[in-house]
Amino acid sequence: MIQADPDLPLLPTSAAPPPQVRTAHLHDIERLTDVLTASFYNCDGWRQWVYPFIRLGIQEDLKQRLRAQSPRYACLAAIATDPAATPLSVAPPNSHDAIAGTVEAALRQPWPWQGDRHVYISNLAVGHSFRRQGIATTLLQSCEQVAQRWRIYELRLHVMEDNLAARALYLKAGFTIAQVEDTPASWLGLQARRLLLRKTLLPSPAPEQPPS
Repeated sequence: MIQADPDLPLLPTSAAPPPQVRTAHLHDIERLTDVLTASFYNCDGWRQWVYPFIRLGIQEDLKQRLRAQSPRYACLAAIATDPAATPLSVAPPNSHDAIAGTVEAALRQPWPWQGDRHVYISNLAVGHSFRRQGIATTLLQSCEQVAQRWRIYELRLHVMEDNLAARALYLKAGFTIAQVEDTPASWLGLQARRLLLRKTLLPSPAPEQPPS
């Protein structure tokens, strides 16, 4: 399972307009797959021979999740927009939208009798040509809005301990380390440890009732 792009931007450094975020659709699958595959894998040298198979696997996994249409799953797409463009809230999704980044959020509850329900964030990725524009931060904020809409007030995600750029991004966004996860590979020094991060949200204030 892809978790977090190792080269996520830390801070916005350009004057590009902020991206608009919308729910991803099946017609986005090719562009979403391109963003995810290019963010997590490279096709240099011998890898070019396996790259198409990796891409196909990512595409099929994502397609299954989008087709399932679970009410407690969201795949979001950040769209590179023109300042004069029509807001996405009133414009239909365009098959030619330039997808700058993506993220997935899903409701998790380990066991039915446990009360620690949370929204798990995964597959956060930003296209190479759109980095350092605050897109990753915008996608994380959109995940918070999804969680608030579901009335779930804890976010969790995983990041590798040696992924300093992503760790800095998440810590700046208000996440804290909840658990350090060791594996036999990390004990042998063959792989970095995995960190579980979490963030607690405040419930949205109830709307004021008009006077009777």
